[in-house]
Amino acid sequence: MKLLSVDQRQASTYLEISRECLVSKYEHYNTTSINYDKTRTAVGVEIVLGYLARLNKPAPLMTVLDAGCGTGNYALELARAGMSVVCADYSEGMLAQCKQKIESHGFANAVWKQCDLSLYVSEGQVYDAVMCNQSLHHLDPADDFKAVKHFLGEATKSLKEGGVILINTITHQQLENGVWWGKLIEKAVERMKPRFIEYEPLQAFLRTIGFEITDRVVNIDSIIQQSGYFDPNALTSLEFRQGDSHFALLSEQELDEVLGRIEQMIREGSAEDYIAKRDQLRQQIGQFTYYVIRKIGE
Repeated sequence: MKLLSVDQRQASTYLEISRECLVSKYEHYNTTSINYDKTRTAVGVEIVLGYLARLNKPAPLMTVLDAGCGTGNYALELARAGMSVVCADYSEGMLAQCKQKIESHGFANAVWKQCDLSLYVSEGQVYDAVMCNQSLHHLDPADDFKAVKHFLGEATKSLKEGGVILINTITHQQLENGVWWGKLIEKAVERMKPRFIEYEPLQAFLRTIGFEITDRVVNIDSIIQQSGYFDPNALTSLEFRQGDSHFALLSEQELDEVLGRIEQMIREGSAEDYIAKRDQLRQQIGQFTYYVIRKIGE
């Protein structure tokens, strides 16, 4: 594993919310949850486990909030390691998949809560860590990321002394060039960028509440949709596309144009060369970034 490290420096009281209040404004996860795990795995979980190990606490004594848990790929690995995990998501479909997955492995150290992260209220200092894996961009970015800042502010209040927040996100550069089809879905990428808060404004906000990003970590060897990633025919599959929410931001006409271009490259025999050339960019910048957040001075 090649790591690029930069800047080395409830369970009981979740809010009950209206069915009409969706966390993700552009993806229908109650539907896509059925196919999600066909292409998605817990990429980067080794980074999560590594930073949790640094807390120097026995795993059975640790409690972690998985905020936006999805189908539970990351929660499963933490449960496997012996930690208690609170799996929180708004999507009933995602939570059902998460519950089935963890229970099917025989683990009893997880609970499931349906909640809207943008309405989250601190539960007191109950968590050793809070992790958000590719979830914060599903919150409404309006009003200078008001929802994201609200959640993070409350999450910091829910940490025990010495606790850590781990955010798995995508930089704007990674949105453009982290996947080989990024240029083909350029319109979706441009619509997606405003949903991702960048490092500088996020760091500035965190410092106003006494926290800061202490590490930025990229595993450039990890591929989010490893299965089928280098197959030029993959994007013609709905199941594969449902593993990447960017496609939900394309109109039907735009999607047809993208698929048409791919089919043309396949016919012309240029698809493999195109993928190889584009993948050289991924090998330089990676597909995702972890922000490690701690209380200033700890």
